[in-house]
Amino acid sequence: MTLTAIIIFITLIIFPYAFNSLKLKNPEKIKIPLYGNHAKLSKGKIYYRWHEPEVLSSNEIIVLIHGFSTPSFVWNGIMEDLLKTGRRVLAYDHFGRGFSDRPNQKYNLNFYVDTLNELLEFLEEPGDIHLVGYSMGGPIAAMFAHQNKEKIKTLNLIAPAGYIPDPHWVMKLFMFPLLGDYLFKAFPSIYKKISASETQNSDDPKAINQEEFEDFFIPQTLYKGFVESLLSTARNFDMTDSSDAFKKIGKDKINTQVIWGDLDGVVPISGYESLKNDVPQVHFREIKEGTHDITYRQPTEVAKYLFDFIK
Repeated sequence: MTLTAIIIFITLIIFPYAFNSLKLKNPEKIKIPLYGNHAKLSKGKIYYRWHEPEVLSSNEIIVLIHGFSTPSFVWNGIMEDLLKTGRRVLAYDHFGRGFSDRPNQKYNLNFYVDTLNELLEFLEEPGDIHLVGYSMGGPIAAMFAHQNKEKIKTLNLIAPAGYIPDPHWVMKLFMFPLLGDYLFKAFPSIYKKISASETQNSDDPKAINQEEFEDFFIPQTLYKGFVESLLSTARNFDMTDSSDAFKKIGKDKINTQVIWGDLDGVVPISGYESLKNDVPQVHFREIKEGTHDITYRQPTEVAKYLFDFIK
């Protein structure tokens, strides 16, 4: 290979990495919506938003914990029904996602649980809690519930990660040092594959369909630290086996419900059998023809199960 060919080869490798890295914005320039707030925690600023019911009939609160890469907009379709319970609803973005800071940390299960504990302390919320954890939010909700069992009224899991027999090939790529960093920074389309919905549209009038989904999802990817948070999470948070967290709530006998789509290709519903063994008291709700995106593609049905269990 000639020197010119070598230079061209190296340039072709370096260019996409440099181009996509250099165009990223400073996360300190993230502007939060007027309806939200930032909580200054020990590791940085967390974006959160309180949703208030028209008639407040309970001092209990509902706390929503989103998943791996899609921030708190995934709850938009179920919010109206949750507020009908007469309870205030708290939604927030994990560090690294949405409108929150992107600290350089080890994004493991304890990091996420500690963040939620600190957020609620910051908000001075001592009351009883209904937890809702979606996908990766499932193990986070379970461990938080175990640590705060005296405050937990219900634990609601939606397609919970933790029982994945064969991770998505993109998740496997995340695991490789250097190679994973290069691929996901040089070619953003790769990590978008794992964040993409399994369906494009839905007849549900409250659904977030594909065009709207991308309008919500893409802005967070334009800031430095987003990909790093995903890489660190994939490498330090075992979403294929989180059974230890679920076994704890099984022993605690926390009132638990799981909602799962029968066609989920990301976190297969086959994991329910293991969940049932670990959490014998779990109430099971199946969404027919539901994929992993049921929270925002079939929100009416999901919200009904949440409303009934919480109310």
